[in-house]
Amino acid sequence: MKITKATRWRVFAGVWLQSLFTSATAYFSLFCIPLTTKFGWSDSDFALAYTIYMFTYCAVGFIGGSLAEKFSPRMTIYMGLCLFAGGWFLTGFAGSIPQLYIFYGLMAGAGGGMIYPACLPTALKWFPDRSGSISGLVQAGASCGPFIMSPIAQALIERYGAQMTCRILGIVFLIGVGAVAWMIVPCPEGWMPEGWKPSAEQAKVLKTRDYSLGQMCKTPVFWVLLLMFIFANAAGTMMVSFTSPIAQRQVGQTAMTAALCVSIMTLSNMCGRIGFGFIYDILKGWNSLILLMIINGISMLMLTQASSLPFFILCVVLVGFSFGGLLVVFAPMVRMIFGSKYYNRNYGLIFIGYGIGAFVGPKISAYFYDTTGKYTMGFIGSAALAVAAIALIVAAKRMAEKMEAA
Repeated sequence: MKITKATRWRVFAGVWLQSLFTSATAYFSLFCIPLTTKFGWSDSDFALAYTIYMFTYCAVGFIGGSLAEKFSPRMTIYMGLCLFAGGWFLTGFAGSIPQLYIFYGLMAGAGGGMIYPACLPTALKWFPDRSGSISGLVQAGASCGPFIMSPIAQALIERYGAQMTCRILGIVFLIGVGAVAWMIVPCPEGWMPEGWKPSAEQAKVLKTRDYSLGQMCKTPVFWVLLLMFIFANAAGTMMVSFTSPIAQRQVGQTAMTAALCVSIMTLSNMCGRIGFGFIYDILKGWNSLILLMIINGISMLMLTQASSLPFFILCVVLVGFSFGGLLVVFAPMVRMIFGSKYYNRNYGLIFIGYGIGAFVGPKISAYFYDTTGKYTMGFIGSAALAVAAIALIVAAKRMAEKMEAA
């Protein structure tokens, strides 16, 4: 393969575009009312499909990463795309809850889970000189996807119905991702941008020992990072998943205003993804991660006192900004600690923690509201998880330093 100055930017463009399409799960809630009304399903039964999707998405990540390294990112993307697009297309024929879980939850979730670790780590390998900012820009594509596609999907639902829209989107995803997958090629081992002189910190990352999947799992820092990832994501999803009901029940806003708060949260999340990408390049990994959790913890404590709309929006902006940076900061850190040779599969395995946190966080928040009638204890619990995550970050940093010195 002939490498030119445009090669890595072509890879970036391909990864960004695929993230725009595969972020479709973020607007799956648009199908809730049409499908539950048509088939008489309960909201909780429908919501479980999203939970199954996210769990499968994260659980399959290490498989996608392993396949990307064994074969190629492009082939892995095509394999995952068949499942992802096929799952969405077949969801358009689902007439029962079990079919919804199989087609959307398991099939589409597995496809998306295979594509993600074949793309983001591959893009970051091409940008050792700006891994943080590129991570943020790629992750921002996943926020732009719902922003662009949600109104299109809603228009299709209103015109053709929810099930036909699923079939149409399945075809769109197949064509869209399939058309850009050729752009995503693996970075040759040891490649560096022409004329780039790495800083002392960057040079240290490039010289990091490469840990295989088995070797990584034997290190204490892996388990600490996994637990920290669970805590950090659970702390964020507690708020993210309940922004609208909190705005209505705690702050006394209308459903329309609450929907505006959700939009503000989404916009803040996208800004956090871009912002923390550049923050990572300035502060580096550990400090960026600590800053992220400090903002998250403080904003959660602020939410216990949120009774006016302006103050609540401030809290929403802080939560969205910090939560948006989580994946952005975490992705390059895995490479920084465990090396680049097995980066795709290693990141795919640690990504399971994201799925566990996404499952645990909303459950804890819902439990506290159901038992107390308020979200206050959920906010305090989220802040406590943020503090615990900071403690784990400090412990993981020390462990990583000992690994480097060994």
